[in-house]
Amino acid sequence: MTTVDATQEWFVGRRGDWTESSGRITYPTRSQVLEIAVQIARPVPGHIMDFGVYQGYSTRIIRDELWRAKIWDRRQRGKRIYACDSFEGLAEDYENLPAGNFATPVPTLRRVRIVKGFFDDSLTPELAAEVGTVSLAHLDADLYSSTVCVLNWLGPLLAPGSLLLFDEFYGDDPAEARAFTEWLERTGIKVAMLALFGREPSGQGGTSDRRALFQVVSDQPITKAAPFLPTRLRRRLSANW
Repeated sequence: MTTVDATQEWFVGRRGDWTESSGRITYPTRSQVLEIAVQIARPVPGHIMDFGVYQGYSTRIIRDELWRAKIWDRRQRGKRIYACDSFEGLAEDYENLPAGNFATPVPTLRRVRIVKGFFDDSLTPELAAEVGTVSLAHLDADLYSSTVCVLNWLGPLLAPGSLLLFDEFYGDDPAEARAFTEWLERTGIKVAMLALFGREPSGQGGTSDRRALFQVVSDQPITKAAPFLPTRLRRRLSANW
């Protein structure tokens, strides 16, 4: 195996690798990845969008992390969370999952604006006008068609520094990666990859998946999120141990 082949395998996985290694890899959890994304997005103005909500697990993680950020960072207090899903399940088959999978009652999500409906119907110009600017978008739409719809709607709402977190960027069916690459070519939007996280298969296949975090890049400089005061204090105290 060449260095290029080995590197490719590390980045995108290898067919059947999860079948061989299940239970022996400590991938970061979805909550850890979401918390990182919310923290990096702190200096970026705009609201937070969650596409593909299901029973609300990811939305709750985002909400709770944003709530903690609001305690210490006044700039976060104007941010809202929009949770978008049809709650009727997959519109078509995805990997090993049939259409209709993930259908669920609308979850109760306090302090979250729920946008119910298939993306083709629910992502309207009126909603775009309400949202204005997006600081972080979490895309867990699974399907190529759904991801294309989300990205086309999101494009005008992104600002310098806006973050895009994909839940299943690579896997048995890299639908999100295909949709994202084509969207970048169409729009000319420039991004930088901040991180690629290994994860278990989302579609119950045998190949490990990847979560991917991107940031919109422009000529306009942006600032990094400063550590919260408690983190600084902990570091100062630990230096004396």
